[in-house]
Amino acid sequence: MTPISRPKAGSVAPPFAHLFLRNQSFCEILACVQVIPPATQAPDPSPHATADLAGTGSHATEDLAGDLFAVIVYLHKHCNADLFEAVAALELTLTQIKLLHHLDDAPAALTLKHAAELVHVSLPGASRMVDDLVRRGFVDRYEDLEDRRMKRVRATDAARAVIRRLNAARLHGLQEFARGLTDTERGRFAAALSTLLERPDVAACRPEGPDR
Repeated sequence: MTPISRPKAGSVAPPFAHLFLRNQSFCEILACVQVIPPATQAPDPSPHATADLAGTGSHATEDLAGDLFAVIVYLHKHCNADLFEAVAALELTLTQIKLLHHLDDAPAALTLKHAAELVHVSLPGASRMVDDLVRRGFVDRYEDLEDRRMKRVRATDAARAVIRRLNAARLHGLQEFARGLTDTERGRFAAALSTLLERPDVAACRPEGPDR
């Protein structure tokens, strides 16, 4: 693996160089996160070797989690200005936004009780929150066809437009971050992410677009 070049004395480091990170670059650490096939493992390691491997794995996991934490905190601090502005303009609470995401992801309308459980609020609290969303055209609410005592809720087209707007604001901040990376940082970061994007659950979260 190619060692990371470090700035010479008196030179100015790239704006995001401090993120690529303490022991090795964040990207190189991520690129090494893979499951070792059983056939490649040494047979019957000694108890001492097993203990050493376990300790090393635990330490590496903690280091990776700490490095990932640093990157995520940096992105939250410096790449969310457009998102915060969009949320403020919509005058929605974070719980309401979370509920709209759940309703948009659901394959069918949810019961009000289920919706309350998903966002961890009481049933009366969910009812008041949905009242506001219905009044503003973001949620449809209707009686269940089989049990009229039960209410069901679903996202409207207006709610889906809100979600697209918020996602676009998030993406814009990350695009600005990517533009600020050096070519080397960008290449290593892309290589590391490509490994994670082989997981379908991760790839499914990529933004919508003509080439997606």
